[in-house]
Amino acid sequence: MGTLSVLAAVVLAAAEPQAAAEKPRLFVATLAAQGVDPTEAAAFTDAIGATLASRGLFRVITTKDLESLLGAERQKQLLGVCEADPSACSQNAADAVTARFVLSGQLSRLGTAYQLSLQMVDTEKGQAVARALKLSDDLKTLRALVPYAAAEATGSPLPPPPSKVLPIALLAAGGAAFVAGSVLGMLALSRQTVVNDELCPTGNMPLARCEGVALRPRDYYLSQDAAIGTQKTIALGLVIGGAVVAALGIVLWPPADQSPRVALLPSFNGAALVGLW
Repeated sequence: MGTLSVLAAVVLAAAEPQAAAEKPRLFVATLAAQGVDPTEAAAFTDAIGATLASRGLFRVITTKDLESLLGAERQKQLLGVCEADPSACSQNAADAVTARFVLSGQLSRLGTAYQLSLQMVDTEKGQAVARALKLSDDLKTLRALVPYAAAEATGSPLPPPPSKVLPIALLAAGGAAFVAGSVLGMLALSRQTVVNDELCPTGNMPLARCEGVALRPRDYYLSQDAAIGTQKTIALGLVIGGAVVAALGIVLWPPADQSPRVALLPSFNGAALVGLW
């Protein structure tokens, strides 16, 4: 059994470099800005590159990476490294320029809405692979949809949906507190009605006069009035607190994405049908 474990570890270790070398290169170009600040488009470009790199399906190269590589090449030329070994100076930059897939797009503003459009092109086949289009009323919500847009534009599986445990817990707790406060408030009002009827019974006659007949000692009614006031305060606090907590759950609810959960993943040998079921 120990021999098989060692053999499996050796096979996996030998397969990892090969698997990494088979990842297609993907160049992420800086998004064009239309009606928005170019820095916003650059921030979205960084988010797209980071998202795709974390998925591990492509060897992602961004415009900033290319600029850094070219800067390093320039430094090597100034230091005379290229004269000693010319092949060591251009390989990384050449790999970036010859990426098979190129992802481009634009971030634009349409009235009061923001739109993110992406498309990926296969340079070897000279055709578009996939496209994605997302709309939102604000940039923060649109930023949360970047993982889904990047997955759709590259024809890769969509990321798992964000957890809804915290929003659901907040909604449940807020709803329970609101209901408890409402019930406690109704009990306090009912209790106050009973005490008032003891002090001033009116029966079914709305114009009946209160004779001021007290059936219990004065201190009893004073204590009841204080207890009812405390009960009302607690009920009001539960109602307001429950409403605030439930509203927080609604605010933290992740944005909905109704995109399909199955997609075609491009590869050097063709395409594979992958997705989340």
